[in-house]
Amino acid sequence: MTDASIAPLPALPRLSHVALIAAVAVGHMSQQIFAPAVPAIAREFGVSLGIAQIAFSLSLVFMAVAMLVYGPLSDRYGRRPVLFSGLSLFLVGSAVAAFAPSIEFLIAGRVMQATGGASGLVVARAIVRDVYGPKRAAGVLGTLIMFAVVAPMFGVVLGGVLTDTLGWRAVFLVMLGLAAATMILIAVALPRLAPSADAAPSFATLARGYARLMRSPVFMGFALQGGLSPGSFTAIMATGPYLMVEVLDRPATEFGIYFALVTVVYMSTNFIGGRFSSRVGIERMVVIAGLISTAAALAGLAWFAAFGLGVAVIFLTSSGTSVGNGLAQPNSQVGAMNVIPELAGTASGGAAFTQTLSSAIFAQVTASFIDDSGAALFIAVAVSAVLALAAGSVPYFIRRRHP
Repeated sequence: MTDASIAPLPALPRLSHVALIAAVAVGHMSQQIFAPAVPAIAREFGVSLGIAQIAFSLSLVFMAVAMLVYGPLSDRYGRRPVLFSGLSLFLVGSAVAAFAPSIEFLIAGRVMQATGGASGLVVARAIVRDVYGPKRAAGVLGTLIMFAVVAPMFGVVLGGVLTDTLGWRAVFLVMLGLAAATMILIAVALPRLAPSADAAPSFATLARGYARLMRSPVFMGFALQGGLSPGSFTAIMATGPYLMVEVLDRPATEFGIYFALVTVVYMSTNFIGGRFSSRVGIERMVVIAGLISTAAALAGLAWFAAFGLGVAVIFLTSSGTSVGNGLAQPNSQVGAMNVIPELAGTASGGAAFTQTLSSAIFAQVTASFIDDSGAALFIAVAVSAVLALAAGSVPYFIRRRHP
C-alpha cells in the first residue's frame, strides 16, 4: 500500500497548511520573480537577451521533467523526505545563482532551483490527498492552487522592485531566504507519512500509461491546447522586461505591476471557465476560448503592425489572450483527465509536462529572435493562439462525430 492509498488521516494543523502553501508558492514564485531581472543580468554579463533567457527557459525544461518523477519518488520513499530534499536543492540553486560569477553559473543555479522547486508543486498535492482523502481534498487543493496563482503575481512585482532598488542578485537572496523558511516549517510542522514501496508504481508502468494516452487524439488535443495556449503568456514574460526596460525606457517595477494585472485577468477568467463548463460543455468551451485568444492575438499583431511598439499594445494584447487562456485551462485539464479515467493522475502529469515544456520553448525562441522592434513577440503570441485553437478543435470535432 502506498502513501496515496492510506485511509485519510486526522486533519493537518494550521501550521502544516502554511508549510504546504509555502512549498507550492516558492516553486511558482521562483519563475516569475526572475523575469524582471533578465535585462540587468544580460547587461552585467555582457550577453544577449537570448543567452540570458536560457536561465529561464532551461529551468522550465528541468522543472517539467522533474514533475514526472517526484510523484513516484514520493510514493516509494515518503512525501516528507522527498519534499525536504527537493527544497534543499532549491536552496543550493538559489545560493549558486545569487553569487554567480558568470552566466554559466547562473544558468546552473536556476536549473537546480527549478528542479528542486518542482517537488513542492507535486508532493504537496499528494500530501493533501493522503490526509483528506479523494472527497475532502478538493477544497484544500483549491486553496493551494489559489496561492500557486497569487504567488507568481506577487513575485513578478517583487522581482521588479528588487531589481530596481537592490540589484538582480537580491532576487535570488530573497528566494534563498524563503526556501530556508519553508524548510524550517516543513521540519517543524509537517507530519511524517511512512513510505510504502510494495505498491509504488514503477517507471515502466508510468511509461505504458503515457503511451496509452498519447494514442488518443482527444487526449493529445486537450494536452496540446493546454500546453500551447500559455505560450503567449510566457513569451511576454520572457521578452516584456527587455522591451519595457531597454527599448521603452520604463522601470522593471512598472513591468511587474502590469504583468500582475494580466495575471488578475487570467485568474478571474479561469474561475469563470471552471464555473460555466458544465453548461457550455468542455469541448465547446475550449474552442470558444481559443477563438477569443486568437482574435486578441491577431488584433494585437495588426495594432503593432500599424502603430508600432508601445506599452498599451503589449499588455492589452496579453490581457486579451489571457481571457481565452483562463477560460480554456480548467476545461482542457479536466478534458485530458477524463479521456481514460483510470489514468487521470498520469494524464494530469502529462498535461503539466506538456504545458511547462511548451512554455520553455516559446520563451526561449521568442527571446532569441527579439529585437528592438518587438515583432518576434507579437508573432509568437499569434502562433501560440492559432496552434492552441487548432489543437483544442480536435476533441470538439471528434466528440461531435462520435458523441
